[in-house]
Amino acid sequence: MGWIIAGIILIVIFLLTLGKVNVMVDYNNSLVLKIKYMFFPILTLPKAKKKSDKPKKAKKKKPKPAKEKSKGEKPKKKLSIDDILELVRLALDSLGKPLKKILKRVEISHLALNIVCGGEDAAKAAITFGAVNIAVGNLLGWLDTFFTLKPVDELSVNVDFESEETTADAYVEVKLTVAAALAFAFTLIGRAIKYYFTHEETRSVVKNLV
Repeated sequence: MGWIIAGIILIVIFLLTLGKVNVMVDYNNSLVLKIKYMFFPILTLPKAKKKSDKPKKAKKKKPKPAKEKSKGEKPKKKLSIDDILELVRLALDSLGKPLKKILKRVEISHLALNIVCGGEDAAKAAITFGAVNIAVGNLLGWLDTFFTLKPVDELSVNVDFESEETTADAYVEVKLTVAAALAFAFTLIGRAIKYYFTHEETRSVVKNLV
C-alpha cells in the first residue's frame, strides 16, 4: 500500500512539473503584469488598492546599536580585479549552455504590437516611422533566434503626420514549463560546482567572500 501511495505522489509531482508558468504583459497607456501557474494566479500588478478608513500612524524607528567587532574576527580582503574576473569566468562558464537551452524553451505564444509614429513635423514623423520599422524587424529576428516565437498575432506600424507623439500598444504572453526551469537550475548548479572544484583560483576567491 505504501508503494502505491508513493507512486501516486511521484506521478502527481511529475505532472505538476509539466505545467507551464504563464507571464502576461499588457501595455496600453499603463503596464499590467500577470503571472500564473496553469490556472492558478500567482501575481498581478498593479494590485487593487484597498480603502482604509483610519489613517496609518507613522512608526518611529529606533536607532540600531552599532555592531562591535570581535577581537578574533579577521577583516575580509577586498576583491582585486583578478578576483572579479575569476568570478565572471565562473558565471559565464556556468551560464553558457544552460542559458541558451532555457531561453529556447521559453515560448512566446502571443505577441501583438501596434505603433503609431508621430513627430514635430512630417519629416521627423517619417524618419521615426523608418527607424521604428527597422527596430521592430530586428527585435522579431532577435526573439526568434533566442526564444521559441510563435506566429505573431498582430503587428502594425503606422505613421500619423498630424500627431507630435509616438504611441504604442503591446501585449505579450510567455510560457515556460516548471520541468525546464528545474532542469536549468540543476544544470547551472552542477556546472558551477564542477568549475569550483576544478579551479583553485575560484575556490580561494569564494572562500574569501564567505
